[in-house]
Amino acid sequence: MMSRDQLEKLLKLNGLEPTAKDEEIKSILLSARYNNDEVDTAIMILRENVNSHKTKVDGLHKVFRTDTALNSAEISSLLGIDVDLEHHVNAGASARQFTIMSQTILFLISIIIGIVGVLVYMYIFHIGIFHPSSAIAAPLLK
Repeated sequence: MMSRDQLEKLLKLNGLEPTAKDEEIKSILLSARYNNDEVDTAIMILRENVNSHKTKVDGLHKVFRTDTALNSAEISSLLGIDVDLEHHVNAGASARQFTIMSQTILFLISIIIGIVGVLVYMYIFHIGIFHPSSAIAAPLLK
């Protein structure tokens, strides 16, 4: 694993500061026989903010390992942008709520569809009120 101290020492031995351009750092690291993935990782380590590294790691642990919410400072450090959350969205507000009227209409429609389905089934197979011996069905089936 690469550490920031090792990379800074390598760059100082080659006459570069850690704040040098990425191309210069890349050429030094490639000449030191680092592969492209290692060079990219090294540049990321050098460009990382030393002070906020702990906050970033804690924020990532909080995102992936807990169910707690992040505050705006943690979101800002993870995204690298300024985030200002002035209002909080209620978790229940995004859930769909059925009113009493819509529940009643849904109930009535399901009952009507059920009754029509049973009547169609009875008519197709001539059972129940649609049986030929039934007094109701005799006029309907002739």
